[in-house]
Amino acid sequence: MKHKRLAAAVLAAALWLTGCGGAAAPAAPAGSGAASQSTADTAVQTAQKDRITEQFTLEKTIQLYEWGSAQKLTVHVPQLVCDGPDAAYLNDELAAMYAADFRQYEDSPEIEPQQDEWSPEIYINWDAYWYGDCVSLVVFRYDGGTDPGYSRGWCFDFATGKQVSVAEMLQRMGLDPDEAQLAVYRAAIQTLDRNMVQQEYYDFLRESGMLSGMRADTLRDNGLENLTVLLENENTVTLVGGYHTTAGSGWRPLKVELPLTPAAPAKTPVLTDTYGSVSVLLDGDTRTVTIKRTPETIAWAEEYDIRLDGDVTLPIRNAYNNYVDVCIGGLGASFHPVVYLLTEDGFVEYVDVLRCLLYGQILLCADPIYIANNGTALALRDAEVSLLCADGTETELAPLTAEWNSPQEVDSTGNFTLGEGENLCWLDLNSGGGCQLATHNNRYFYQGAVTYLGATPNGTALGFSLIRDTENGPEWVAFSAALKLDYSIDYLIFTPLSGQNPLTNETVPLVLTHSYG
Repeated sequence: MKHKRLAAAVLAAALWLTGCGGAAAPAAPAGSGAASQSTADTAVQTAQKDRITEQFTLEKTIQLYEWGSAQKLTVHVPQLVCDGPDAAYLNDELAAMYAADFRQYEDSPEIEPQQDEWSPEIYINWDAYWYGDCVSLVVFRYDGGTDPGYSRGWCFDFATGKQVSVAEMLQRMGLDPDEAQLAVYRAAIQTLDRNMVQQEYYDFLRESGMLSGMRADTLRDNGLENLTVLLENENTVTLVGGYHTTAGSGWRPLKVELPLTPAAPAKTPVLTDTYGSVSVLLDGDTRTVTIKRTPETIAWAEEYDIRLDGDVTLPIRNAYNNYVDVCIGGLGASFHPVVYLLTEDGFVEYVDVLRCLLYGQILLCADPIYIANNGTALALRDAEVSLLCADGTETELAPLTAEWNSPQEVDSTGNFTLGEGENLCWLDLNSGGGCQLATHNNRYFYQGAVTYLGATPNGTALGFSLIRDTENGPEWVAFSAALKLDYSIDYLIFTPLSGQNPLTNETVPLVLTHSYG
């Protein structure tokens, strides 16, 4: 077990931490010098150690099963020495997660492994990272094998006796939680993409819906409150998240370092392009597409029922990579603009503007087009965009875009219900993209199809195109929503994004129950 403390300037006035809700120590008298500072630091470290002790410790080598080999157990489970319900709840949670499975081995006899016998190890230990009265308590667990192990953290304020969120912990350090969240999302998605571009069976992952699920799950699992906070030096804070992969357990940890002192913004090139009535701007964190109301976009009303009241500028909602080039081209015979984004790693993301607008005024990046021979630039050839590759070849992107846009399996499948009685609604999704939806206890029944649009932190973004029969003829509705299955509670989290959603006029997430009837 270890104790770590942030020696930042903000902590120069040492706190005499005597217990939960303890008062700060008086300032050292003027002229007391380094000796007084050293004494104060020692007192702080001693008090910090007294505030976190171990509730369960087990270090021995045992034989788990009569026929099994030796198993080494190294288990250290911490506890907060603090009165109050938050500390008690956290201590109970730590005990249930890390100690409960090993108490039965406290009285097991210790054995000596046979010579040259491989002994698998279960290793659980903890660190405490201090920032004033606040601590980030981190527990690490490794269960052997090739997977690297994983950590989980809790933030706690001894001054108030309350557990605090990661967002609040970052705010106390002077960091913007939203900026920290964006930095982690970008690092995680970029790392996932670098890993996936090397997979030979990428097409299977895409067509089966596994890739979209991996991207959405990576964003979900890197939500701010799922991250672990480390204070490993006085200049940075490290947030530990991860990314999904096809190897091992399917998860690999990832560290993202953020400076505690504001750094000058990185100079990135401003990228722009225009194609007909559509233009794109990439300028730092600003990533937008502007669509002007012209005869070619007015024609969308008759062809696709897309109506623009005027010029609109929409953000690209899930563009998390770093880009070195951008180019807009067409897809098909009519005015069908697609924005292509070349990442610094040489693969292509794209925003199918027309396809996204079919489901409301929202723009989403589709999954990247991974090309093993890294691209170096984008070029417009007639009305279509090509990728210039490192070996001097060109790859036409329009055929690949059409292929990537083709129907794929949906991962959030099943039947789900919301409400009861006259307010009963239900949604049925099948893996092939078919969809049925009913509201007001089946008085309004819709059916049609869904289309995958992209991965978001709220889940897999789908475009819904549904029709219901009325006395006046068919009524068509189109909307987009992000869907996320929570397997722990067997619920579907349904987050409306844009368009005419029959389930709700609000943008707050809906919680639908998985139905097996």
